[in-house]
Amino acid sequence: MTVQKMLDINMTIMDGLAQSAIVFVRNVYEKYLRKVDTTAVAFSGGKDSLVLLDLVQRALDPGDFVVVFSDTTMEISATLDAVEKAKQRWSNLNFITAKSDCDAETTWREFGPPSRVHRWCCTVHKSAPTLLLLKELVKKPSVRALVYDGVRAEESVSRAGYCSVTEGGKHSGQINASPLLKWNSGEIFLYLLQRKIFF
Repeated sequence: MTVQKMLDINMTIMDGLAQSAIVFVRNVYEKYLRKVDTTAVAFSGGKDSLVLLDLVQRALDPGDFVVVFSDTTMEISATLDAVEKAKQRWSNLNFITAKSDCDAETTWREFGPPSRVHRWCCTVHKSAPTLLLLKELVKKPSVRALVYDGVRAEESVSRAGYCSVTEGGKHSGQINASPLLKWNSGEIFLYLLQRKIFF
């Protein structure tokens, strides 16, 4: 079977998934528009965040949100290449980079290696730097932000219990919206192929 044949067979399913996600993104944005200071897309450069970003930019105007890449200093070169390609593909979007004051080498020495049990690294290298950056962006001492993320239920047992919209789950001032929550890996790759994102 060719790639095109596979895409043709799954076109109706994928179009339905994409349209549902786009409507979800738009509805959540409209619901929280007057309750937040800013809206952001959490962007890692991975496959899920590429799909997420493409869906959000189809649902919202470029000025409605910022794209936040969290530079953990642990990314491999392929990830950094994907981020640069994304900036070129979506050159009309506002990409900003959040980064901790400490690099990964320093934090690993202080906290030990991150693990499933000892999960300090997302807070130190992603969540906290992102919120600090968004505070600077809106020029306020605290920020209430709507953040679209690429979390998917099939990634872990704990994520399988997540809601599609969570208020204050990570930080009190943050609302997380997960348009891809019910997507599986096959659907992610089909979308990337269908939309010709880096293929």
